[in-house]
Amino acid sequence: MDVDPAIGKILGMVMAYAVSALGLLLAYYNYRKRVVKAERIFSARAWAVLSTIGVGVVLALVVAGAAAAPGYATRGEAIRAQLPGMIVPGAVFALSFWVTWKLYVKFSQRGRRDDEA
Repeated sequence: MDVDPAIGKILGMVMAYAVSALGLLLAYYNYRKRVVKAERIFSARAWAVLSTIGVGVVLALVVAGAAAAPGYATRGEAIRAQLPGMIVPGAVFALSFWVTWKLYVKFSQRGRRDDEA
């Protein structure tokens, strides 16, 4: 599978920004939960916006995979040909998401015990 090096760099930067945004989102969640003591962290509108962004990113990856594979008869063939190039970055992002979430859970529980003492 041939991938343009510029596309690889852009994809890496996008993944780094996505994980950074996750960290900011978790910091906001922690702030709303502990400082403001809000019962609902995100409004229905915020959940709708976050869901829309998530679906848009997935669709953009599929379309980019199909567009980056010229010479195929159908979009399905193009997407199947580019699937390894989409799965590997997706797995890296999923692992980063999981590690960030586990760190958040660990440190938020430790802080909770300190508050109770």
